[in-house]
This record gives sequence, structure tokens and C-alpha cells, in this order.
Amino acid sequence: MHRFAQSLVQADPDLAREVGALDPMSGSLPLRLPSTDPDHYLRLESTVASWARPVRAPEGTREWLEERCVQAEVVHQLHVLRTARPWQRAPYWYAEALGGALTTVDPTRLGGHDYASLYVDLLQEGWAFLDAGHKLLKPADVPRRWAAMAVPAVQGVRTLVLRELGAFSQLLPGHLVEEAEARRVSLAAAIEGFASHCRTLAETGKGRWAVGERAFSLLLRDYHCLDLTAEQVWQHGWESVEQAEHDLEELAGRLDPARTWQEQIEALKAERTPAEEFVPAYRAEVDECLRLTLEHDLVTVPPEQECIVAPLPDFRRAGLPLGEMRIVPPYAARLTSQFLITTADERATPEQVEGHERDNCPTFIRSIVGHETYPGHHLQSVHHVLGTERDSFLRFFRTPLFVEGWGLYVEDVLEEQVWGESTQSLFARRNRLWRSLRLVIDTGLHTGRLSHEQAVELLMERTGMDRHMAEGEVDRYTRHDNPTYPSTYVLGRDLFHELRTRFANRIPDGGLGRLHDALLRHGSPPVALLGPVLDKELP
Repeated sequence: MHRFAQSLVQADPDLAREVGALDPMSGSLPLRLPSTDPDHYLRLESTVASWARPVRAPEGTREWLEERCVQAEVVHQLHVLRTARPWQRAPYWYAEALGGALTTVDPTRLGGHDYASLYVDLLQEGWAFLDAGHKLLKPADVPRRWAAMAVPAVQGVRTLVLRELGAFSQLLPGHLVEEAEARRVSLAAAIEGFASHCRTLAETGKGRWAVGERAFSLLLRDYHCLDLTAEQVWQHGWESVEQAEHDLEELAGRLDPARTWQEQIEALKAERTPAEEFVPAYRAEVDECLRLTLEHDLVTVPPEQECIVAPLPDFRRAGLPLGEMRIVPPYAARLTSQFLITTADERATPEQVEGHERDNCPTFIRSIVGHETYPGHHLQSVHHVLGTERDSFLRFFRTPLFVEGWGLYVEDVLEEQVWGESTQSLFARRNRLWRSLRLVIDTGLHTGRLSHEQAVELLMERTGMDRHMAEGEVDRYTRHDNPTYPSTYVLGRDLFHELRTRFANRIPDGGLGRLHDALLRHGSPPVALLGPVLDKELP
């Protein structure tokens, strides 16, 4: 592993689990929690800052690309350490870190003494972790919305501890069962206490989640390597919205002149997917997208890759109204992704369940699965691993400009190559409008141009999105790790189209699939950096 990547992974077990880095002592994903010591983060900040240095390799070389990605990650990490500071400001960070560690536990290994001891220690560490969070999360620093988002996440972790972990105790060596049960009960009580603290912060918090114009523009320039400011993205967003609305209305008029696009979309959403069929419906569509990717030769599908479809853990529900894609970790032993689907909430009202079923109508499922799996995120993450050396920083580094830009770009490719003029394309264009609005809402929220409620209403009014989904979307945009992220979908997609136009004639015999293979063999760098690299590589 690259030395900079190694220093980041060693400092953060959450990150280690995300990238698939095994604990050298146990040979498994680490069963530890992030540090809550402010001095730890000061030391990490110093380490990160020490990697800031001029890029010296010749432009367009693989070494140049790697050096540019190192500098982009320095900017990103310093933003997290100096501005976001989730250990002091984001209560949901605690729920997600604890839930992430607990769901990493491998029950098949709990019969062994060493692994079982790590699990029992994790239960105790969880109690101390939440206790530290109770002390560090103060009203002056915590945004109320972040605290409110934490409450359902914390309750989801409590359910995990009370239900799933109860069965784990029976798998432990006999001498550890009593201790594990005592620690599990104590952890459940600590979680309830932490939830109470989050509810209080949701009423008393005075922190701000908006990063401001300057920080937003800095991330655009130095992390995403874009020659854009927040103001320019805001303006470009409105232009993209107008173009997307025009394209949507034009197609709707050809498909059914008697009905508006909104009426046609509502009719499609009325064919809602029953809540109990969410996961099977997504699984069937993943298989279909794999078939289409192979049939149309959109990208090479390497052997021994797999995309698993499963329910999203309950503690992750807040801010994820549809689900989450966990792509292939760069250091994992297997080329396996997880497409996790947000199932119906057992606490939801019948009206909320109906809205969730409408959001997951068959046409929507088909429109989003290609983005997430084949030839989208899953397949791109497979090529990321196969195209980079393990000790290169390119293996570790992933920018959303590439990852999300590719996902949105392949939606365009599917419309062009597979769907043609159809209701499926109509839904895809409605989704394109939704993604264009992300440019507006992302910049609007983080620069003070829009309030949370204005953003929700904008999504509902312009896309016909139900409130359940719109609120979840906007909540996600406000997170500590999300400034500029929603904007990268459209910005990255447009850059991929530019690269396709620029380099398509350099692969005359290979077709679109071989061009896509060439785009994907450098990891997931800022897309704007690929032009000089491909200029050198393609004849």
C-alpha cells in the first residue's frame, strides 16, 4: 500500500474497513472504532499536511496522475480535519462508526478464542466510544439537523445490539458468554443514553452545516481539479435544469402529446413495487443489466466479479431513502460489491409506505440499477482494482467526480444504446433533471442561497419527487462529508462525454466498449486529469 494511504488507513479503522484493509494481527477487517481523542486528529493533520508538495512528474504520465491524486487527497483530508470535524460535530458519525464495526463481525469466527475476544472488547469499546461522544458533542458545535439525523441511526444500532448480537453470544466460547452478555446490555443502555443526548442536541444545537462559498470553491478547484467556483456551478446548475426540462418535455410530447411529463411519470410511479418485493425486484434488474452490458459490449465484464443485492442495515436508513452502493473495496481479496436496498420502515405509516413503493416503481428501479451496478459503479470499481497496482496511490484514491460522473454517464449510454424513445428513457430524463437540480441545491445549501425546506420544495416541485424521498435526499446533501458531492454527478458526466468525443476516433476497431475500458483503467482520478494521460496512451 502507498505510504500516504497506509498512514490514513492506520489512523482510521472505519476507513480501513471501507477500503478492505485487513488487520495484520487478526487477518480480518478491524473490529475497532475511530479515535475520539482530539490530539489524535491534530497529529493526523500534521501527517497529512506533510504530504503537500509540488507535482514534479511530466504531465500526462502515470506518475503525474498519481502525484496529482495525492495532492487532491491532501486537500480533502484537511477539509475533514479542519472544517468537518465529525467527532466534534456530527452525532450520526458515532452511530455509523459503531454500526459499521458491529456489522463487520463475522459470526462464523466467533467460536475461536482470539476473534471472540476482539468482539467482546469491541462491545466495551463501543460503550466508551459513545461516552466520549456525549462529552465531545456540544450544542455550540453541532447543527440541529445533524443531531436529528442521528436519532433514527442510533435507534437502528440499538436494535442491532438487542436483536442480532443476542444470537452472537451463543456462538462464543463458554467462558466469554457471561461477559459478552453483560457488555451487550451495557452497550444497549449507552446507546439509549446517546440517543437522548442527540434528541437534546436536535433542539439546542447551534452549529452550522453549510461550509460557505470559499470552502466550496476550494474543494472544486483543488480536490476535483475543476476550474470552477461555487457561483459558476450555481449558474451552470440552473442552465442544466432548463436544458433537462426542455429535453424531458420534448420526449414526453413525442410519447404522449395528451399528457404532460409529470402525468406520465405519475402513471409510471402508480405501478409501484410492493414493499416486500423491493430486494427481489432489484436483484432481478441487476441480472438484466449485466445481460445488457454483455449483449451491447458496453464495457468488459471481468470474470470472478460479483454484485450482491441485500437489505440496508436499519441504522443506515437516515438520509438513504433508496439505499446505498458499497463498491468493491480497493484492497479486498474478492471483486464483490454490495447493493443495499432501503426496505420499508416498520415504523412508517401506510401513506409513507405507499410513497416508498411509488419511489421504487419498476421503471425507477430499472433506471437506477444500471447506474449502480452494470455498467455503472460496481463494474467501474472492478476495473479500478484491476487497473491499478496495489502500492500505487491510484489504488487507494477515489473521487466522486469520477465515480458518480461515470454512473450518470452510463445512464446516458443506456438510453442511447438500449432504451431509445420509451417510457424508460422518459424516467431517465426525469432523473437527469433531478441530478441537474443537485448542482443548484448543493451550492445553494452550502453557500446560503437555499434553506433546507426550500431545497425539499424545489425537488418536489421540479421533479415530482415525493416528500419522503426529497427530504432524505436533501438531508444527505447537508452531511459533513457531502459538500460538492451532489454536484459531481453532472460535472463528471459532462467530462466523460467530452472525453468520448475527443478520443472515440482513436479506437477505430474497438468500438465504444474498448474506449470505456481505456477510460476505466486508471482508477478513479479527477476526470479532468484523464485527457493528458489518454493523449499519451492512445495512438
